[in-house]
Amino acid sequence: MSPTTDALPDDGAIEQALEALGVPLGAAEAHGLACGLLCSLSGSRAKSRWFSELVEAGGLAPESLVGHTGALRALEAWFATTDEALNSSDLTFEPRLPDDEQPMAQRTDALADFCAGFTYGLGLGSARRGNASLPEDTREIVRDLQAIDGAQRDERVDEADYAELVEYVRVGVLVVLEELRPVWQDPQRAGDAGPAVDGADALPGATGRDAPLH
Repeated sequence: MSPTTDALPDDGAIEQALEALGVPLGAAEAHGLACGLLCSLSGSRAKSRWFSELVEAGGLAPESLVGHTGALRALEAWFATTDEALNSSDLTFEPRLPDDEQPMAQRTDALADFCAGFTYGLGLGSARRGNASLPEDTREIVRDLQAIDGAQRDERVDEADYAELVEYVRVGVLVVLEELRPVWQDPQRAGDAGPAVDGADALPGATGRDAPLH
């Protein structure tokens, strides 16, 4: 069965798992980070880097992780479900955001956080894959997501505008994945060699905002 948003653990469970590890991220930003890595690295490498970033952000020593197996398993299941949703033929992927009952300011903040995590993760993954430029469509989407991240938070955003932004981000992530997927699936390439960001499109940090995990 293809995963759906409802199949994901609830926000409370994810927030608790992140908090248990001392990770200073909400669910939206951690989800964006996972998606950015999954768009730019193979699944196993993306997962390894995602956990490394979370553990580093939480300041946990490797030997202390044994005491947090429950949180790690919850996050591992969440990552796997995210990977499945991104690659679902049913296009079930959705960015992890607060539900519609939450205040608009909270929802727009979470959307910006998702975009920050995504562009950071994409930059991390791309940096491992060579020095070629990203495809033009991907660069344009990245610039737009950086603009959403860097925009002043405004409670006057209405439901229609917010829904349009969420759909743009959702589709944009899928477009980036489709543009980059053939590169890391190419058997002629070694390891994760592939497109990276260069010049004015360098990631992370191009918005001027602090990198989400440091």
